[in-house]
Amino acid sequence: MSKIKKIESITDLSVYTKFTKDEGMFQVEARVYSMVSSPAHGITYDHDIQDIEIEFLINNKKVKHNGFKTLYNQLYGENTFMKYYDEKNKEFEEAYFKTTSYKTK
Repeated sequence: MSKIKKIESITDLSVYTKFTKDEGMFQVEARVYSMVSSPAHGITYDHDIQDIEIEFLINNKKVKHNGFKTLYNQLYGENTFMKYYDEKNKEFEEAYFKTTSYKTK
């Protein structure tokens, strides 16, 4: 009977990071879910952000997404919410890379 040999072991980490940002009139909370893996050679990590969930708060109380979207469009103009939402996604993604303990460089 032959002996079993271990050839390789890959460790991937599931990382959850929560952020908050005060926008003055309201607050934004974001949860960033990512997979982090160490390359075969080197000390830097590869990151794959799986999802960024964003919630909005007024007076530190969570509000419904559709209600906030409607309010935002009423305050700042029709169809402005999606641009704002995309900007927040980008901001929180950048904050994730800036603050992660699994360095990319």
